[in-house]
Amino acid sequence: MALGGGREIGANSFYYGVGGEGILVDAGLHPEKTGWAAFPSIEALAGGRIDHFLITHAHTDHLGGVPFVLQSYPHLAVHATSETIELAKIMLLNSASLLPKQHTQEVIDALPNYSVLALPDVLGKMEPLELGTSKVLGTSGTKVTYFPSGHILGAAGILIEHEGTRIFHTGDTSLHPQRLVAGAQLPEGPIDVLVSESTNGVVDAYLTHSREKELERLIQTINETLEAGGSVLIPVFALGKLQEMLAMIGDAKRSGKIPDVPIYTGGMGRRISEVYDQFLTSRSRTNDVDKTSDITQSELPRRAFLFGGNYFREPSIVLAASGMMQDGTASYMLAQRWLRHPHFAICFVGYTDPRTPGYIVSHAERDTRIRFGSMKRDVSVRCRIERFRFSAHARREELLEIVRRLQPKHVVLTHGDEKAMTAFGELILETFPQMTVSAPEVGKWYRLN
Repeated sequence: MALGGGREIGANSFYYGVGGEGILVDAGLHPEKTGWAAFPSIEALAGGRIDHFLITHAHTDHLGGVPFVLQSYPHLAVHATSETIELAKIMLLNSASLLPKQHTQEVIDALPNYSVLALPDVLGKMEPLELGTSKVLGTSGTKVTYFPSGHILGAAGILIEHEGTRIFHTGDTSLHPQRLVAGAQLPEGPIDVLVSESTNGVVDAYLTHSREKELERLIQTINETLEAGGSVLIPVFALGKLQEMLAMIGDAKRSGKIPDVPIYTGGMGRRISEVYDQFLTSRSRTNDVDKTSDITQSELPRRAFLFGGNYFREPSIVLAASGMMQDGTASYMLAQRWLRHPHFAICFVGYTDPRTPGYIVSHAERDTRIRFGSMKRDVSVRCRIERFRFSAHARREELLEIVRRLQPKHVVLTHGDEKAMTAFGELILETFPQMTVSAPEVGKWYRLN
């Protein structure tokens, strides 16, 4: 049963009944919903048992609902990689701090596990299950194995095995290596059931650009902007995208491909970068030498002082959260001023949900006026706006390659909108007509075997 993440990207949470025991994989928060709709639909289990709780990675849409689940199931241990546990110390505190901005006081009062006093107990329930290792769960003999899934530091795909049946849950995955995070590793096929993300399931020429070509295009845009005396704003997610972009821009500076100008970073993204540096030898890393702290960075001013930053007076590169310019974030606030400067540029380096301010800005045309988020008036678009794709998710072709390698009897599509799931499901059936493909709705039971 999907408790979230069925036919959407949101409060990802999936329940497996295996060998008479209940296994919950992930518990996320939906970034675009308010009230109880933002949390996993734990009530759909009708008080059913959860014996084991596994987390694939530390993004909020997979991790942020953990305190919520533990309120109903306080006996549970939470298994995750050591990397994910360290990142959770930052990410869950951030989730708790955002609750008052997203929910009514009535909802907040019903969430005691998100208080500053309760979060240490929540984190104390997290137990390491490392990449490349297995664990036999409970008395059913069910074995789970964590495989590196790419995507971000410490992210895992989960192989579930019971009495000869093998289910592989990809989590968020990427076969291609990024700058700091290596590509996914898969179990040996064949398996019985593949539960796959489908974020990039739609054919899109935008996704076929190689990372090398996209990086060349980004460097060219940065150079043209800096040479004109302007600054570059790059909206990034604090976890994953910031560290990847920082490493690539650091490479370009060291090799003389871009000039030595200030790079601004700040907020919790810096604390997350410290965790990346802490796990240089992680099985999810591309190498054990590249530290983000070796790249000279200037401190991004706090929110009240953002408009006084030197980046408005001297050519600079600003890496600011959030990647989708969520209302009230640093990138959201800076964009309102950035747009007014003809010699400045905003470079989007990842997916933007159509419901977010980032989508409106990233698709804006020069010399028009736009309004986004909670703005009270329109702003003129005078700066340059470019979109690039450095996806941390598997491309459509990679998703199909995972199916080809594992040869499942049944493919279950998750973590994608209905358009993506439909397009990718049709491609699977065209390529492998013997397979069964399904896309579960939240709150409904599906028999996998």
